[in-house]
Amino acid sequence: MNKSARVLLLFPLIVNAGHAIENTNDDPFFFPQAPIVLSATRLKQPLSKAPAATTVIDKAMIKASGAKEITELFRLVPGMNVSYKRKHLPAVSYHGMGDEFARGMQVLVDGHSIYSASFGGLFWVDYPLLIEDIERIEIIRGPAAATFGPNAFLGVINIITTHTSQDQVSQANFRAGSNNYYRGTLRHGGQWKDLGYHFSFSHNEDDGLENLVDRQVISKFSSRFDYQLSNKDTLQYNFGYSEGKHSLGTENSLIDPSRYERGTGLAHSLRWEHQFSPNEQTTLQLTHNRHDMRTNFSSNGLPTNNNQLSERIDLEFQHTLSPYDNIRMVWGLGSRLDRMRLPLWTGDDDKSNVLYRIFSNIEWTFLDNFHVNAGALLEKNAYTHVDISPKISLNYLFLDQHNFRIMASKASRMPALGEQNLNVKQVIPTLISVRAQTNETLKPVEVITYEIGHHGQFFNQHFITDIKLAHQRFTRLVFLSVNPDNPTVLDYKSGDVATALNVEIQVDYKPQKNALLHMGYSWININHRGDRGNNYRESAPHHSANVLLAYEFPYQWQASLGYYYRDEMQYFRTTPIGSFQRLDLVLRKTIKLTRSQKLELSLIHQNNLGSKEEFEARNRLSDQTFFEISYQYD
Repeated sequence: MNKSARVLLLFPLIVNAGHAIENTNDDPFFFPQAPIVLSATRLKQPLSKAPAATTVIDKAMIKASGAKEITELFRLVPGMNVSYKRKHLPAVSYHGMGDEFARGMQVLVDGHSIYSASFGGLFWVDYPLLIEDIERIEIIRGPAAATFGPNAFLGVINIITTHTSQDQVSQANFRAGSNNYYRGTLRHGGQWKDLGYHFSFSHNEDDGLENLVDRQVISKFSSRFDYQLSNKDTLQYNFGYSEGKHSLGTENSLIDPSRYERGTGLAHSLRWEHQFSPNEQTTLQLTHNRHDMRTNFSSNGLPTNNNQLSERIDLEFQHTLSPYDNIRMVWGLGSRLDRMRLPLWTGDDDKSNVLYRIFSNIEWTFLDNFHVNAGALLEKNAYTHVDISPKISLNYLFLDQHNFRIMASKASRMPALGEQNLNVKQVIPTLISVRAQTNETLKPVEVITYEIGHHGQFFNQHFITDIKLAHQRFTRLVFLSVNPDNPTVLDYKSGDVATALNVEIQVDYKPQKNALLHMGYSWININHRGDRGNNYRESAPHHSANVLLAYEFPYQWQASLGYYYRDEMQYFRTTPIGSFQRLDLVLRKTIKLTRSQKLELSLIHQNNLGSKEEFEARNRLSDQTFFEISYQYD
């Protein structure tokens, strides 16, 4: 038995031994919270009644993980994979079938979409949000197009920020460690009459992956304002801005020269909510997101301009009501403008798309223990006809402890603007290996999903399990094909077919308020019909697992251990990468200075099992050690 396995076996014994010792900490690490989720159907509901497999990452898990970046948290989700193409370009995917951009994942912040309008996915590092600003993250592990639109093709990540009434503290934090890593943050929140406010600023420097010119320097500012207009009306405004400088290149300076890429991110969101009654409310939300990236260099003597612009403006209205005691429903409509400019990939002119959507979801309770959720979303955009994404599920709640669910859905993924307008005329060795173009209007990729699952709560909700078995059939998948009229140019087309069978298990155990065990496991098998060149079967690891153990000991000592495993896999159009094991350790000491002031000292070691391949064979992330000091004034 190796060293890491012995640690995993001994940790529960340490936790149980700690039960007999009186805990003297008056600021417990883990707070008991009601398992209420918002993202499965847009209706608030207990996790035990949710009609979808759901993972909730709360503040306790965020702190215990020792993560310094938001993307690292998704290693805690069964079936989700996190890899780094470069340190500033993490790839977050669920069930594979993609490259560095997870086009099948809808990413939300406080309910509004933030994924990129150009090629889908998200430039995570440039988005102006700090990990310290997050209250919790809800991940829907399965299609949710009926709730959040066609790009919720494989799942949904909904990041929920902390309300200003819960975050009225001043905080300073500094972390330093391996690979010339430095990160400093300043945060402040307060209240002025009916206005709650919060400001956060961070500055980060990091040398990145091994064997690459990969240094990044990035600064972020984020803010949130909550204004109580009346006893029935509230306003929420979020503003964020980021500015970063990313170094690129390899040891081969002729083919891949050293250069800089400058990225900026801008995010606005304004939300008005009116409460008619405890069971009826309306919301109106306007958002604006913009990502700008600039880089100029020469490769093999060829001047290259890889400047990129992606912008989105979205307006949405939503109405939640309960017309009868046993019926709840939500409906809404919205419009979105996407705009981008990618000269190297799609030509010199701007590309845009306007879409409209209407959605509805109804929850009906009958015979006390049965719940039916039925919903659909209709969307029309400038490229395709009306697309309909329906979903229906039946939940049976037995003894308030066991929730058996069955679900069927059809979801689609609208090809992104960059895919619809692809027109690569010049091969750049560092970026583009082939010339390619889209010669036809791409149809939405579709997936039909059938799922059965069980959610169990035991020992007064201290022990929670979730098991999921799903079968999916994908059609009209996009691929690159040889153009018979011009073999030197590849066509970007839709038409591939694949199927997937998946089993996921998730366990959460909180024996007391100061202890936590979270485990997840996923098995997936993807089969592909035909030979189009995309390696669908290997694009997701067959086996993956995660374990997070955490405990707060007496005298304000905290310790946690995270273990992550992933089978070998291969992203689209890259080299295969081997299996992956990672062990993270966190040791933290809290020092109470006064009743309102405290100091935290942390030692964090990540990737203890040695450097492993990340996105492709040459991309390796070394083991890293960090020291962190944090001061907080309430």
